[in-house]
Amino acid sequence: MIYQLCNAVHAFLSHLGQLRRLQADPSLIGPAVEESFRYDPAVAFLPKVAAADLEIGGRPISEGQVVLLGIAAANRDPEVFPDPDRCDVGRAARPHVSFGTGAHACLGMGLARLELEVALLTLFRQFPCLRLDPADPPRRRCETLMFRGFELLPVVAS
Repeated sequence: MIYQLCNAVHAFLSHLGQLRRLQADPSLIGPAVEESFRYDPAVAFLPKVAAADLEIGGRPISEGQVVLLGIAAANRDPEVFPDPDRCDVGRAARPHVSFGTGAHACLGMGLARLELEVALLTLFRQFPCLRLDPADPPRRRCETLMFRGFELLPVVAS
């Protein structure tokens, strides 16, 4: 959860207009949390095992073969999300795939959403002028293909 919290904080501090919208209207916290999961998910890829032989995009996949599903890429699909590279706390609800889907959906998604809501509202209420530290840029953690987060996310509260 810490990766997702840092990803969300970074997204909103990188898009101050969206943060100001959220601060002005805390009722946007639900859509803002969903947007953070869509815009910069902590889980970038999910490994899956093919249940049968199939072909995707002209490439054969054999039964039993492990494939990586690009969650982060799917959440930026322009056919599903208009202007997908824009962070928008007021984005109309669309079904992102950050928690998987169907029988493979994350059992902890409700708790993750609630934790992120409480953490973001508390952080941005306690530190309304929080911003990224211009003297010390954020550093992404790059030790695994599966998870995306930050090794360091320096901020200043001025």
